[in-house]
Amino acid sequence: MSEHDGSATGPLVRSAREVRRFLAGLSPDAVNLLDVRQDWEYREFHLPGAMLVPLGELPDRLHEIDRKKPTVTYCRTGRRSFSAAMILAGQGFSPVVNMAGGIVAWPGAGAIGPVDQGLFLVPPELDPEGVFRLAYAMEKRLGRFYEVQAGIAVDPEVSETFRRLAGFEDKHKHMVLALWRKSGAAVPDQIERDAEESEAAQEMVLEGGLPGEIYLAGRGGGPSNPVEVLELAMAVEAQALDLYSRGARLMESPESREALVRLAGEEKGHLAALSTLLDRMSPNPVS
Repeated sequence: MSEHDGSATGPLVRSAREVRRFLAGLSPDAVNLLDVRQDWEYREFHLPGAMLVPLGELPDRLHEIDRKKPTVTYCRTGRRSFSAAMILAGQGFSPVVNMAGGIVAWPGAGAIGPVDQGLFLVPPELDPEGVFRLAYAMEKRLGRFYEVQAGIAVDPEVSETFRRLAGFEDKHKHMVLALWRKSGAAVPDQIERDAEESEAAQEMVLEGGLPGEIYLAGRGGGPSNPVEVLELAMAVEAQALDLYSRGARLMESPESREALVRLAGEEKGHLAALSTLLDRMSPNPVS
């Protein structure tokens, strides 16, 4: 994934120009073109023939997507659709292509920066220890992100939602650590000592060269407006949902499987809450 070339189980990332050429060579019914934004964003503008499947609804609507066709995902900037593409690839859809830059890049077919900036690089293949290590880092950093955004948000409802989500992520972090210990896999000494991130997690650098912790904390080039904040939050929550869903299938322990399925369900609830907030950003809300 580091070169965006995809794999047997991972998505491809292509520019808007490349996607435009790809779609031009196919009939509309030969490809799944998925718009994973909110319905109000879709109403404002969408690509011809695109099927609306908001990211928060995607896990429950996989049966509506034809597995026999190639799938292209897009959103506003490419972050939400990147996570959507990962979910689809993890569920066996292939090939899956995410349009870098999203709708923002479509008119001029230009890019707006690394599509996965601020996200986590979840490898297509994982082992149980890798699931716990990545999940712990993800929950830790997402919790910090929500804490920072709760303090920044002007809207009281938005601030309270972020504060509540930060509490959930903290609980998830402790649940992941408990499962990690019970699994018998080695837990890094630093985490055992003070429940802080492992050295490997601290050194995880995203494709754009920006450590996830710095980006998610809103420093050094983080999201600059409420819509971008919510887009990033939804993308990471979707990645967590995907990680827990895939991880559950790897666990030998019924307890671990059930716990990860439960965590995946809670991440789905977080996506719904963030979707509601994003709908409030609509310039023409539907009553």
